[in-house]
Amino acid sequence: MQEIDPMITKSIQDIKVGSGRHAIIRRSALFLSILLSGGMLVLPRIPILILVVFLGLLAARFRVVTLRRIWPVFLLISFVLLVTLVRPGPLHFESFIIRYANFFCAIVLLNTYLIAPKSALVDDLNMILRWMAWQAVVTVVLAHTLGFLFTTVNYLDTSFKTILLVFNYHVLFENSTGLYRPNGFFYEPGVLQIYLNIYLYLVLFVSKNYRQAILAGAAVFLTQSTTGILIAMILIGVAFLKQISKGSFGSKLSTIVFALMVVPPAVFLGYNNVSEKLFGEAQGSSWAREYDFYTGLNVISNYPLLGIGFDHQRYLTVAGRLSYTDTNLSAESLTDRTTSNGLIYLFYSLGIPLAFIFIIGIFRQTFFQHRLLIGLLLILSLFGQAIVFTPFILMIIFSAFIFPRKKVISKS
Repeated sequence: MQEIDPMITKSIQDIKVGSGRHAIIRRSALFLSILLSGGMLVLPRIPILILVVFLGLLAARFRVVTLRRIWPVFLLISFVLLVTLVRPGPLHFESFIIRYANFFCAIVLLNTYLIAPKSALVDDLNMILRWMAWQAVVTVVLAHTLGFLFTTVNYLDTSFKTILLVFNYHVLFENSTGLYRPNGFFYEPGVLQIYLNIYLYLVLFVSKNYRQAILAGAAVFLTQSTTGILIAMILIGVAFLKQISKGSFGSKLSTIVFALMVVPPAVFLGYNNVSEKLFGEAQGSSWAREYDFYTGLNVISNYPLLGIGFDHQRYLTVAGRLSYTDTNLSAESLTDRTTSNGLIYLFYSLGIPLAFIFIIGIFRQTFFQHRLLIGLLLILSLFGQAIVFTPFILMIIFSAFIFPRKKVISKS
């Protein structure tokens, strides 16, 4: 007979007893952590982070998993601390504290879901992200039918249209005649697509709810994110191949009919999106991505072992010396430009050896069954979004370094 650690068993039972209240608290912490991982810039980061920590601990009833299970995570962030201290150059205290606050928040959130029932994260994401998919679709409909309801919000260097900070979009080009791109609760559509694609993965491979898959896929395509559309097509393609390789003749036939309906418009939208960014008004986006990539590679090649740390100001100084010169971007647009590439950010901050451990974590996470698909989803997304050191993404990475619950065999 096998028994789970009694403390963990009691924690799970306690949470199940008040599942409604605890689920609300846990989902609130998860939603706020998602807002910390790419949310609108007008959102106050520090109060939200503190609230996530409090709600995460409250959802776990202030219990923590045993150190035996989680010590590799602490070892990893200890290595980050060691590299930060021994790295040549000044130590920027503020950026260091901010990063470690995000690490701590991610560990609290990880602890919450390690103590919660096994399917809690998937269930919580299903509930939260379904509403985000509807939010994206409704935003586009409202923007094109009742546009007068939207007001303009200007904050720092950003400007977007909103209805009560719930339905949000921004217009890159005033003369654009295409569909408006929904932001959701995030600073740009490229971040929103990450969570919409996670939802698409869940409805295709976990719940296998194909009606919800239509909603999720439509929401992704409405973001008009090149990376998002690519990821969605990979997910849909893999799901199609899995479905066509098994099941009854009727099931296979319906899958083929569905694919014939969905794939042509998806390919058309994807082609138009790529063409616009390579040759149209939006080509500045591809120039910026190119500049960030090659400049980042130059920085990494000059600081391969220990990196340069988290301080954006130091990156600007180093990038000024090592910038990619064969770019079509104007000199003005390069002033104070930090990288948009999350993988480049990871490697230039920590150095190649330590950054590879985080990459391993992306592909070895334990929250989702299909590790390769989730790994590709995150890797491709991080190419265009520098949110790798935010709580939700870090929680997924840290899950790769957790030992399973200890089971003991008792004699009976």
